[in-house]
Amino acid sequence: MLTSDKLILVELHKAGSARVKKLLADLVGGDTTGKHAAFSDELAATGKPVVGYVCNPLTWYLALWRQGCAGKGDVRKRLADDSKWTQMQARRANVSGKEGANPDAKRIPDGFSAERARSFWYADAENPEAFREWLQAVAGVPGLRKLVGHGYGGSPAARMAGLMTYEFMVTFVRNAENMEKSVNTMEALEALQALQSITTHFVRSESVSEDLKKVLGALGVPLSAEQSAAVDALKERSGADAAEIARFYDAPSLRLVAKREALINKLFGYTAPAAEAGAKKSEGKKKAGGEDGDKPKLSKAEREQKRQARAEKQAAKGEAGGAPKAGGKNKAATATGPATAQAKAPRPASAPKAAAGKAKAPKAKPSPDDAE
Repeated sequence: MLTSDKLILVELHKAGSARVKKLLADLVGGDTTGKHAAFSDELAATGKPVVGYVCNPLTWYLALWRQGCAGKGDVRKRLADDSKWTQMQARRANVSGKEGANPDAKRIPDGFSAERARSFWYADAENPEAFREWLQAVAGVPGLRKLVGHGYGGSPAARMAGLMTYEFMVTFVRNAENMEKSVNTMEALEALQALQSITTHFVRSESVSEDLKKVLGALGVPLSAEQSAAVDALKERSGADAAEIARFYDAPSLRLVAKREALINKLFGYTAPAAEAGAKKSEGKKKAGGEDGDKPKLSKAEREQKRQARAEKQAAKGEAGGAPKAGGKNKAATATGPATAQAKAPRPASAPKAAAGKAKAPKAKPSPDDAE
């Protein structure tokens, strides 16, 4: 977090804002702190404009997991703690013993444990399978939400949204840490955010330079040419993030994050960069019709048109050559008159027989082109 006379920059945990904080400190002054968030009421009480810093939920979960692989972070500490799992299982046993309780309502997958967290989920920061199983534990298992975060697990938001959305609400929405139970639908959560948000100023890591200039302009912070160039030089994360997302996420994990972080995706227009890149690449190939000088492949209709053109050309040659010699072969001529283009056209499968008394055309020998 950065606090200056002109603004307060607040980043979500693991959103990757270090470079922005450093540059803003040079532009507007102020003090930086390692604290990533504070309750929104505290921030609003300062009377200064609040600028939020966010990133794509897909990159946020990857950063949170890799922090755990490095042995750091509160989520890693809780998931790898045997005593936390014991307490969680004891609570579940008490709840399941109550009358009318459904023991499978928040079932935890077999094998999920603190040992699993230590030996597999956080054992290798380059293992996509470990990440996907960890993501399922953090975002997809209701029974583990209180273990993931004590505030998150007890919030009504946990029923509808993921851990990132909860942290976003607590940071940028007044009194969201004490959310009423009546906020029990996604529509209600969106309405609360719209009504009680403490800021409309946000910078996205994927478009950091553009967004930061817009925010500073809206707040009346002028930039010199040199300062503007420094903002333009900020490195955006989208390119590298797209490659990482394509590597670590599969279709089920993409759907899981899209569902659980729907509010943030809607607010900031986030999608999966890997999917976008794949679609653009496919579209480019279709438009090109081929690569490296290759001719585009003809359609069935185009092949038929070329065959018809060759047939007409051959028919014209036959007409110019006159009547065929006795016993000779002519692909295009008939016994009663000159050849026409229609003589070479393919006949329907149920073509009617020739009328009685009229001469029939000799059967033409198939040309190599007819095989197409």
